[in-house]
Amino acid sequence: MDQQWLKETLGKGIALLLLLRLKNTPPEDAIKSTLAAWYQVITYKRDYEQKLDQWRFEDAFMYLSQTCEWFPSPKQLLEAMPHRKIIELPPPPQMTEQAREKAIHNMKRLKTMLKGTKVCVKN
Repeated sequence: MDQQWLKETLGKGIALLLLLRLKNTPPEDAIKSTLAAWYQVITYKRDYEQKLDQWRFEDAFMYLSQTCEWFPSPKQLLEAMPHRKIIELPPPPQMTEQAREKAIHNMKRLKTMLKGTKVCVKN
């Protein structure tokens, strides 16, 4: 799956690291292949969603820019990424009185079944 947003985010993050001239920074002629390798490593058996993950990559690159003296590896980037923010689910719909009564009836039947007694089923 081609994720253009991820390629752009990686490009901006690596560009920031290159500008800092950290020790072991790749030479200019290896930047394109460095980006390709980072993308391949980061997306291996992983999926990302722009809405959930772009800010995580940006935060991780900023953290690495503040803390690294040596040019980091993709592993360090992945370790520096904050956890995804949990999206709050909407509240469940209100049960009708009929649905509530049916649920109570089914719970009673289940309890009876678990006790090992026979159950008469009415539909």
